[in-house]
Amino acid sequence: MKKLPQNARNYSGNHLVLGLVGPIASGKGTISEFLKSKGFKYFSLSNVVRAETLVRGLEMTRENLQDVGNDLRENFSGSVLVDRIAKEIKRHKLVIIDGVRNPQEIAAIKNELGGKIVHISAFKNRRLERYLERAKVRGEDDATTSKFKQVEARDLGVGEGENGQQVSECLRLADFKLVNNSSLDQFYLDCEKMLSEYL
Repeated sequence: MKKLPQNARNYSGNHLVLGLVGPIASGKGTISEFLKSKGFKYFSLSNVVRAETLVRGLEMTRENLQDVGNDLRENFSGSVLVDRIAKEIKRHKLVIIDGVRNPQEIAAIKNELGGKIVHISAFKNRRLERYLERAKVRGEDDATTSKFKQVEARDLGVGEGENGQQVSECLRLADFKLVNNSSLDQFYLDCEKMLSEYL
């Protein structure tokens, strides 16, 4: 992770819940680290799915995680991932919720938690570069351009039902859009501008 700005303003004492949504490798992790440095508590819906996947004794592959997330929404409610951590979220004033992939999760974040949704955007070729670079660091041997396209398509909602991955639909429900195509410094500046609108 690159160095965070030294002069970043801290927002402790304020109240804001931000749900993050964006296509794969758009920069959700980057903004999460930035917001954590400013006093935000981090929550991940993907971690809720990972916990369930572990309970089920399944391998931690992206496909299995997507399947388990879909199954939970299908058999409980579309907002089940948010519901499972809502009580803990309410204990904190500044919150990031990463891994939002379904409109029903957005409804819960907005209606139950009073949150805002942030759309993280980046050009596809930039995201592919980041995906491949990240996979190399993680030692993921199966990361290819073809795999990226396959993973992205399902994540965006291709072939998915209403309880499945629906990132494309989620993007349309966002309250704010951050574009992550230029420098990291510019991305941080844009994040600051966003926060100034809400805090």
